[in-house]
Amino acid sequence: MGRKLANEDESVRITKDMKLKIAPKNSVFLALLILLIFFPAISSDYYILLILIFANIGAVYAASWDLTAGVTGQFSFGQILFFGIAGYVSGALNLFLGLPPLLTIPIGGAFGVLVGLIVGLPSLRLKGPYFRIVSLTFPGILSGIILMYPEVTGGEAGFYGLSPISSDIVTTYYASVLLMLVSIFILLRIVSSRIGLVFRSIRENEDVAEAIGINTTRYKLLAWAISGFFAGIAGGFQTHQLMTISPFVFGTVYSFQAILYALLGGIGTIIGSVGGSYLLTILNELLRCIADLRAMMYAVVMIIVYLFIPMGIYRWLAIRFNIQLGTWDGLKKLRRKKLNAPNP
Repeated sequence: MGRKLANEDESVRITKDMKLKIAPKNSVFLALLILLIFFPAISSDYYILLILIFANIGAVYAASWDLTAGVTGQFSFGQILFFGIAGYVSGALNLFLGLPPLLTIPIGGAFGVLVGLIVGLPSLRLKGPYFRIVSLTFPGILSGIILMYPEVTGGEAGFYGLSPISSDIVTTYYASVLLMLVSIFILLRIVSSRIGLVFRSIRENEDVAEAIGINTTRYKLLAWAISGFFAGIAGGFQTHQLMTISPFVFGTVYSFQAILYALLGGIGTIIGSVGGSYLLTILNELLRCIADLRAMMYAVVMIIVYLFIPMGIYRWLAIRFNIQLGTWDGLKKLRRKKLNAPNP
């Protein structure tokens, strides 16, 4: 009887401790979510909302790369391939067939899946630097093909005069917020599922995963297909937001953008891509006033962050405040584990 009461007291104590550790995290995320939703009520400035729209698009783009690189361990330099091809498909469907963005964006995402499977079949059997080099060549190849057929693709000018997401910037902002929240939620659910567990096993040791019977090539293709879809809808959304797209989207800067966002936020966390995208997008705009020094200042800030917080900002905060990484369900599992732990 005394031991039972002691166990109950210990459970109450652990519950209180867990509430103290979890509550600050929940309150911070809830406050940020409320701020994101009600921000247009605080400021409806066109320029500020436009920056936040691009931050939301960048978050989805970076999270899609993080699924393959951070979660599955397939570090690619060619994520812009999915982003760009979906943008071109969305633009073509809108320009030539008159389809609205509500249809062209998901169709562009579907083409991202298709391209992911086509490109992945020959390249995912490669490992290490060989895979990275090959992945870097695909965007350049596609850009060259686009320039070879200007009568179809528009050549260097690309497509322009496309339909916007909405004529109202506030509506477009809320559409980008919805896109970001839904995409991140789905990716987090995938990462926390059985499929996500297989992805992580491939990242940790692909040879061991194959030894226990996992078809690693099939799961890597699946990861690329999912990644291609979310990168594709981000590319389609940005294309309609800018109302234009050209082969310059396949440039090196755009290729490394997703990598920088994810690394800054915390690679392998998915949700860290949101913070990385917001921080770097806003920083980029703040440094616009010193255009001549912006690239250097940008590089200095990035080097400082990576030197002192190499694990990423979100991962550092998670360790600092005992936040479970990558999934909301992980908090509940952690709590149950502590409550059910036997007394020594």
